[in-house]
Amino acid sequence: MYQEHKIAAAAVGGEGEAALRRAYVASEWRILPILSCLWMLAWVDRANVSFAKLQMLSDLHFGEVVYGFGAGLFFLGYVVFGIPAIMIQRKIGARLTIAAIAIGWGVTSVAMIFATNPISFYLLRFLLGVFEAGFYPGVILYFASWFNTRRRTRNFSMFHSAAICSTVVVGLSGGFILDHMSGWLSVAGWRWMFLVQAAPTIVLGGLVLYILPDGPRSAPWLSPEQRSLIQADLDSERTPETAGPDKCSILTNPMVWLLSAIYFCILAANSALGFYMPTILSEAGFGGYTAIGNALVGICLLGALGNIVFSTYASRRRETQIFCAIGSFLSVASLIVLVFVWHSSRVGTFAALVVALAGTGAGISLFWQTPTRYLKEGSIAIAVPFISSVANIAGFLTPSLTGYARELAGSYAAGFLTAACAQALAGVLLVAVIPIAVRRTRLSKNSFFEELAYDSAYDESRIQDRREPGTRQTASAAD
Repeated sequence: MYQEHKIAAAAVGGEGEAALRRAYVASEWRILPILSCLWMLAWVDRANVSFAKLQMLSDLHFGEVVYGFGAGLFFLGYVVFGIPAIMIQRKIGARLTIAAIAIGWGVTSVAMIFATNPISFYLLRFLLGVFEAGFYPGVILYFASWFNTRRRTRNFSMFHSAAICSTVVVGLSGGFILDHMSGWLSVAGWRWMFLVQAAPTIVLGGLVLYILPDGPRSAPWLSPEQRSLIQADLDSERTPETAGPDKCSILTNPMVWLLSAIYFCILAANSALGFYMPTILSEAGFGGYTAIGNALVGICLLGALGNIVFSTYASRRRETQIFCAIGSFLSVASLIVLVFVWHSSRVGTFAALVVALAGTGAGISLFWQTPTRYLKEGSIAIAVPFISSVANIAGFLTPSLTGYARELAGSYAAGFLTAACAQALAGVLLVAVIPIAVRRTRLSKNSFFEELAYDSAYDESRIQDRREPGTRQTASAAD
């Protein structure tokens, strides 16, 4: 089967390559914009609580621990419902699943305007995580059904940069709403912010039903020839090591747990930035709500640009794993610098946040090109949401511990330094531990086959002896 795929890919000539390129470009223009916008809005609806925090805590009389725990509860729902959402997607298709997910989290985010106490705040944050759980891993698998590795790396970096750009939306609209809509119709500004920022998600979720196909086979803009070319190109990347089902359960697969640990460490830093960046800028002296929002815009645009450039360069070098580690180490350095400058230098704070976002964003974008190199094709559909779910526990722990450290020590420094150490560990696991694990796996396989070959030779020798019982005695007498 594998050889058939290779032969089909080799049959693509010059004209076929041009047709394949046109098919990919046409698909990218139809798929990337709507998914990127949804991913941006997903981050708007999960992270706008960090901007609402500037008013909400005093309005509802919440402490830092209540805020941190509530912000982190999003990821508890995210962890629990990640795999079930992917199983639903595999059964009913990507189009219906993504539409339902988007409409669900949009309605939940709108309902945040009715939060009045810690219990309602906790419940809505948990439900928001439940609805968003299947979107990100679902898009990863969706991209894998559309694009080869090189295009997937570049497209995924662009898709993921939408998450960084979400802070632009939160910053611009949030600053304006908190400054100019507070008290309008006797409604607090932070409540208006949740309503205004969540409404577009519901609209876009409805559009998914009319725009997004389930895969290349149902894409109306592709000809039958283009669909065959895309499938042949995807099949050509299959290798004997990754093709076919995985006989090993993901729960007993060491590589799955190692990848989960790496992603956990990367997300620890990402969560620290996502939920506390407006507070950092406020403490750094960037001014009022609008000024903080403008600073967020600049930081996120530059961070997104750095992520795209870095990830594109990594995909051309075909060393995504090494560059994922490099991006993580860049983020570590910037987080350490940030701890020492955000109370003394606005320029230093701005620059450190830009590098931290670019490094963390590139780390996440490049990380998701790693599992397909080490996991069987048959296990990817479950392994991806499993890794995502386990790793997103970091999103629950990081804001909770950071808020607790703030109330205990009066500073966010301990939380951010812990996040930096976690991301440094991710880099070490990528460049040192994964190669060792792969080498040991190969050695164990080789040892198994050598033992099997020895046993087969021994059995064959015994069979031969039984067939010629007088051979050995004759040989001994002759000696």
